[in-house]
Amino acid sequence: MTAQYPTLEQMGITSFDNISKYRLRREARADVLKVYYHRPAGSLLSRSKKFTFARPQSGVPVEFQKTAQWHQLEDTSPVLRQALVELHQLLKPDAPAEDDTTRDSRQQLLEDLEHMERVMKAKLEELRRQIAALK
Repeated sequence: MTAQYPTLEQMGITSFDNISKYRLRREARADVLKVYYHRPAGSLLSRSKKFTFARPQSGVPVEFQKTAQWHQLEDTSPVLRQALVELHQLLKPDAPAEDDTTRDSRQQLLEDLEHMERVMKAKLEELRRQIAALK
């Protein structure tokens, strides 16, 4: 099966049968790919792997970078593009029905919201500790 997904293998992904989904998001100057796995309860293996693909820096003025033409010029990593193709091929047979897609989207939004709440709570606690240390 490794010959079928060489890019994923190069990235260190070997449990192809355990991949449940993937998410791609854009951060400031990078694309972040997160691959999620099916894991049994109590498993010590990670439930996800995160890969960051930096976008190239350029000497283009900031004003131009905010235009639609700039976003068309920006290019993603060829490794990322190939990994997305392979992940799509890998997960294609498991394409959820329309009702499942809506449920999955709702569940993902709720998970994202809970994650954001945990991150914000941790950051606020850290800031409070820093303020207390300044007294």
